[in-house]
Amino acid sequence: MKKVIHFLVLFFVCASISHAQQDKHYSMFFASPSQLNAGAAGHFEGDVQLFTNFRSQWFSISQNPFRSFSGSVDGRLFEERLYGSFIGAGMNIYNDQSGDGQFRVNIISFPVNYSIQLNKTSHLALGIQPAYYSQTFNESALYFDSQWQGDGFNTAVSSGENLGILNVNKFDLSSGLYYSNKPKKNLSYKFGVAGNHLTKQRIGFYSLNEKLYRNVTLFGQLDYSRPNSLLTFHPAIFAFFQGPNRELTFGSNFEFQLKPPSIHTMYFDGQSISIGTYYRTGDAFIANLIYNAGSLSVGIGYDMNLSGLTVASNGKGAFEMFLSFKPEFRRGFGSPRIN
Repeated sequence: MKKVIHFLVLFFVCASISHAQQDKHYSMFFASPSQLNAGAAGHFEGDVQLFTNFRSQWFSISQNPFRSFSGSVDGRLFEERLYGSFIGAGMNIYNDQSGDGQFRVNIISFPVNYSIQLNKTSHLALGIQPAYYSQTFNESALYFDSQWQGDGFNTAVSSGENLGILNVNKFDLSSGLYYSNKPKKNLSYKFGVAGNHLTKQRIGFYSLNEKLYRNVTLFGQLDYSRPNSLLTFHPAIFAFFQGPNRELTFGSNFEFQLKPPSIHTMYFDGQSISIGTYYRTGDAFIANLIYNAGSLSVGIGYDMNLSGLTVASNGKGAFEMFLSFKPEFRRGFGSPRIN
């Protein structure tokens, strides 16, 4: 019982004290930049992008591990009217649940940006993202020593504890600047900077004087292959700053082409497999495996914990997976794809 109480105390301290705040983040951050930066919506090859991912963390420590789920859809509008420039727009949803108290964060956001075509190969976008932010926990999932009945806990008995505000619902706002360029068929790069929680909303359970820290994220990725090579390099970096929290993740994926797409009819999509290794400074070594078949991509990743928490986790950090679909509508036999 003491272990349960200690865990609950630790949980509430981490959830309530403002300087313990840290936003959602995924190890395979490169798979969906639009979830990181409102300016990235619409910046992909295809006509629409559907994306979902799932992450389970600290399953070796708790019977109620941290679970995160997100989904998004985005695309481009008015490309023909704007002569190469476009309006990028989409919707993101995010759900996170953690701990015995089933602490939940739900976010629904709507990224929109204006992407200016700088030349034939590059775009610069400025985006904004209004959002609905909600956090809550399940009081009935908690139990205290005052509810002990001799042979078990009875949560129907009042705990006598003042748990504060059970639900917090706020308006949230983010903004981002994003640049993408593909000067050659075998070379492209993109990078962006975003500011989140610009409204710095009050989110404390015990006191609404506690504000959510603003955060800044930086993202960059390069895609390069030598001419006539079956191997493509995808080095990427992600940096995260929120209050006293800092995170830096860097590494690369190595994509091997298994089957090239048909050149003339476009009826047969190419296939490839990608293997990636990344390092999150002071925290984890990350490995991933991604299979691409035309517009469909499936990825799985695993974090091996290297921080001081290895004493409890035995190196078991997190399992993650994603599914991405970017269909390209075709205009008849032999026509080129719409990018």
